[in-house]
Amino acid sequence: MKGSIKLGTIKGITIKIHWTFLILVVWVIAANAVNGLTLNNIVWSLIFIVLVFLSVVLHETIHYRTAKYFNIHTNEIILLPTGGVSSYENFPKNLKEELLISLAGPFVNLAIAGLLLPFIQSHEPIWNIASHFDIIHENDLLYKLHLVNLGIFAINIIPAFPLDGGRILRAVLGLKMNYFKATSIVIVIGKILAAAFFVAAIIYVNLLLVVISLLIFAAVQSEEYVLYLRTLVSDLTFGEVVVNDYHSLQAESTVQEVMGTLMNNHTKHFMVMEGGKPIGTIHRMSIINEAAEKNYTLPVKKLMKETLIFFNADDSVTEGFKTLVAFPYRNYPVMQEEIFKGVISLMCILEYLMLHQLSPKEHERLKALIKKI
Repeated sequence: MKGSIKLGTIKGITIKIHWTFLILVVWVIAANAVNGLTLNNIVWSLIFIVLVFLSVVLHETIHYRTAKYFNIHTNEIILLPTGGVSSYENFPKNLKEELLISLAGPFVNLAIAGLLLPFIQSHEPIWNIASHFDIIHENDLLYKLHLVNLGIFAINIIPAFPLDGGRILRAVLGLKMNYFKATSIVIVIGKILAAAFFVAAIIYVNLLLVVISLLIFAAVQSEEYVLYLRTLVSDLTFGEVVVNDYHSLQAESTVQEVMGTLMNNHTKHFMVMEGGKPIGTIHRMSIINEAAEKNYTLPVKKLMKETLIFFNADDSVTEGFKTLVAFPYRNYPVMQEEIFKGVISLMCILEYLMLHQLSPKEHERLKALIKKI
């Protein structure tokens, strides 16, 4: 998702925070300034923001844990004020898995709201505090945190992407129809809701509604793009689209030995080979950085950081679609009974489609989509 700032990497998972969190911080500070800037109020307001952030982190952590239980791996988590978005390397195997993974996050926020109830002193109705919700005091901190977690729960069950409610609805619809039709219906609902939120934001001059409408609209566009691509590749196997045009480095070669290769081509990712078989990939900048540090004798094998993902030649391309979309230019090895057949990337697959299968109308649509990658 564009507009995200990388916080770090934990166990191979990239953690990012969306720029909308900065809006929340600026909004709270501005509200305090308008209503009389006091150090006490600012401190409690910033504590409140930290607690909201932790609620969101817990929301996404439970998503991650539930997905991991079903052997679905996460490669990126983007934190939003309304929850978060996780990028999974593979799809749930059935509707039950998708439903449980999607429900896990929102119900954590509902549980947090419930656990806070015994500690709440103020039970003032939300409509009485709406006008000064962004001013936090010591005596209403937990109550407002309770309301925020209820809000995160309510927002996340809205039936639109990227919210959990969109995936929940898709899983429920999937009981009666196929994946593609169910996703199409959720996309249409998402567009309608995005427009409705935007109109409501203008009428009520509400910044949060603007943010929600823009997030839904962007996610719907992205999901529509992914659905279209997945529909195109649904009948392909990796063996049909495998290519042999790739650049490789030998695992035992040193940084100094491969510097010439880097000078002669501008490939971003190299396949690392050992004994005629791929054992990993490496980004050219990893080698350049080591060369800049004068680590010339370091073997290329030592620079590999990511576990290599293999695809089976007989499997449908949809089996690895999430991984391909996440890294469209990266080459992945294709194997058949432990024999290395070649490599594949999303861009190679799209080129294959344009050359062999698409009608002129689909050709133009795919060209437009490729420009967005």
